[in-house]
Amino acid sequence: MTLTLIKDIARPHVLDIIMLLKRGRGMSVNELSAALRMSYMGVKQHCIYLERKGYLGTWLRPKTAGGRPEKMYRLTPKMNGLFPSAVGKAVLDMIEAAEATMGAEAVRAMLAGWFERQGARYTGLLKGRSLVERAQSLAKLRTDDGCLSLCEFDAHDGLRIVEHHSPLEAVGARHPMAWEFEAKMMGQVLRCLVERVEPESKEVQRVEFRLKNFPE
Repeated sequence: MTLTLIKDIARPHVLDIIMLLKRGRGMSVNELSAALRMSYMGVKQHCIYLERKGYLGTWLRPKTAGGRPEKMYRLTPKMNGLFPSAVGKAVLDMIEAAEATMGAEAVRAMLAGWFERQGARYTGLLKGRSLVERAQSLAKLRTDDGCLSLCEFDAHDGLRIVEHHSPLEAVGARHPMAWEFEAKMMGQVLRCLVERVEPESKEVQRVEFRLKNFPE
């Protein structure tokens, strides 16, 4: 599926546009053009091409200073096949079978064990002494795992890891306890408090892990 999708969309700079849109809440051609240092018409042609293929959706954003609304682009669910999933139908079926035969505690034990192993792997690879350095290192490791992670600092919310994709989305959708284990695991790896915050809009794949040092 992934190779077929890449073949279908492969043009110069198309993947750059896709990655920018994946990490954002939607962007206009002007914004994409500035970010990529490409011509307006070059970006527009790519966006029209992807929209016709069904990979981009649009909406109109009103301009704050008046004038005509601006056309905004975002990825459609058809693009999901481009991004990795750590869970196939067979794994989901096994989890459901475990729950049916042994109850919800079996699923909890499976998820707890998996995140414990994942945390041990991250801990072994993590670099840095300060929380910022450790967070940057973990964001890189999780990006390698397909989470599209960035370490950011916000004046209001402080240090955070922002992720724009989850390879475990299918598991978390059925068993939200997975997200609790994930935040707990990240806190143990980073040796800090971690608060998981989801976006208000389900149309945007964006999760924040807000990081705080333990109180003195």
